[in-house]
Order: sequence, then structure tokens, then C-alpha cells
Amino acid sequence: MRIEQIGDWTLEDRLAIGGKPLVVRFFELGAKGESAARKDFARVAARHPDARFYEVDLVENPSLAQRYSIARAPMVIVFINGVEVARQAGNLLATTVHRALGTPEDPSDNATD
Repeated sequence: MRIEQIGDWTLEDRLAIGGKPLVVRFFELGAKGESAARKDFARVAARHPDARFYEVDLVENPSLAQRYSIARAPMVIVFINGVEVARQAGNLLATTVHRALGTPEDPSDNATD
């Protein structure tokens, strides 16, 4: 699953289109723990191939922090048909994403011996 970094106008365009669920991780480049948070986000993205995953750097797009009432980063917001359905502050995001999009089947569950 590819995670794309986008800016404020691109995010607004993608939300207006609707369709596939969007999971957006808002972060601040250089923040402590950023590498681990990015790996966790990639792990969740791999389990939800029917959604689109994006990252937005709030340092480069500060207006989005106010627009989406983000008091602290990182913050993950799940949008379905352009409407926010869930959000999670901090790095523990898997449960929130799974609740919003449905718990995906673990590929290892289908392994045959």
C-alpha cells in the first residue's frame, strides 16, 4: 500500500471527490517518534487496500490544524465520502481505523500448512 504525502488543496480535492475511504495522518516533520509512527501507519495501510492513505505535514500546511481542530500531532482522521467518521490523536491508531473501516482479515489467517 502506497502512502502519499499531500498538501491542503490536494486533500480538499480528494475529500470532495468522495468514493474510497480516506485515512489522513497529520504530523509535524521532525517530531519525536515520527519514524515509529510512520511505520505503524504503513502497517495499518497494508491491511486496508480498499482505502487511500495520506500524510499531511502540518509544518508545511498549518491552516489544516485549525480547519480540522488539531490541537496536537500526530492525528489520524478517517473520512468516508468526504465526511469525518473517526479520529485518533497520538500514535495508537490501528483500533480507530479498524473500527471505522472494519477489521480486515489478516492475510496469515488464510495460510495453509
